[in-house]
Amino acid sequence: MNDARLSRRQLLSLGAAAALSPALRLYPAASASIAGRAAWLSALCCLPPLLLYAWLFGRLIGRRRDGEGLAELTLRALGDKAGRAALLLYGLWLLLYAGFVLRAAAERFTVALFPQSEPAFFVLTLGLAALAASLCPPRALARMARMLFPALLGVILLLLLVSLRQIEAENLLPLAGRDALPALRGALPVAEVLLLGLYAPGFLLGGLEKRPGAFRALALWLTGMCLLLAGLCAAVLGCFGAEITARLSLPFFTLVRNLVFFRTLERMEALVVALWLFPDFLLASLSLLAAHRCLRLLPGAAPAGGGEEPAVPAAGRWMIWPGGAAAVTAGLLLAPTGSALTLWSERIVPAGQYLAAGLFLIIYMVGTVKKRL
Repeated sequence: MNDARLSRRQLLSLGAAAALSPALRLYPAASASIAGRAAWLSALCCLPPLLLYAWLFGRLIGRRRDGEGLAELTLRALGDKAGRAALLLYGLWLLLYAGFVLRAAAERFTVALFPQSEPAFFVLTLGLAALAASLCPPRALARMARMLFPALLGVILLLLLVSLRQIEAENLLPLAGRDALPALRGALPVAEVLLLGLYAPGFLLGGLEKRPGAFRALALWLTGMCLLLAGLCAAVLGCFGAEITARLSLPFFTLVRNLVFFRTLERMEALVVALWLFPDFLLASLSLLAAHRCLRLLPGAAPAGGGEEPAVPAAGRWMIWPGGAAAVTAGLLLAPTGSALTLWSERIVPAGQYLAAGLFLIIYMVGTVKKRL
């Protein structure tokens, strides 16, 4: 079996669905704490720099050969020693991030639905599911995302529509010139979320036929995601105000808890929290797959070529198991308290995401100067 049947739409859907996991955890509380009532503009302020990054990132992946993903491209651009060092850093970061995703998902379940339970149970069950998914051909995960994302998007849009009658305009307007700089600063959490959705699926590009139009697809993807996050932020801010939103640990689910559907169906948060298990699962599985794509090249496995690659190459296949175990262990050990999880969510993980995304620009510049791309 091979990855050759992956499509660009499947990878974009995978990136979008995976990005919903940190988006609904981090946003809009993080932006509201920075930008106040102007936070609903932060996602739109984030779009121009993200489009510039997407253009540069598109030029990088445009230099790939048939059968190459970001891991193989990194190795070719930086050379043997520097390339393997970069892949080691990416692999370890992605495993650590997968563990963080498991821990954050477990926290949402314990806070929103099962306050008397321990996070370890949810970390273990979701981690085992993600490990099983990483053993399957990547196209299976991508196809699942392609099927699930429209449903997830439909639920969000329905909730935003229902919330319109509860929005208070004074929580969003008026805005003044002094709100421009806070709105720009509030774009940082948005960029963190969307950068992950841009680069993480790139490690699976080896199964995608090389063709032009990468930047156009990425630009449309970014525009749609920024509009979606702007609408989500406007709904939460409009219902609760900036001060309360900034203090909420799960602002989106608090919004759901306070909605009434058609005057009869109340308390939908349990269903929505359960539905949001899928983005957590997709993000954790994608992180494990991307980490494997990096670490499998360290022992000297040759990059794929010829347009097709094994779904789980024989070289480095054994790394899937210790990688999954490392991610689950990280999920069990890091952030044992709510305050520690907040530190990881607001400081450590954002710094790691920006460094990981920025390194690709360095890879592109080095590969271009050295004429390796």
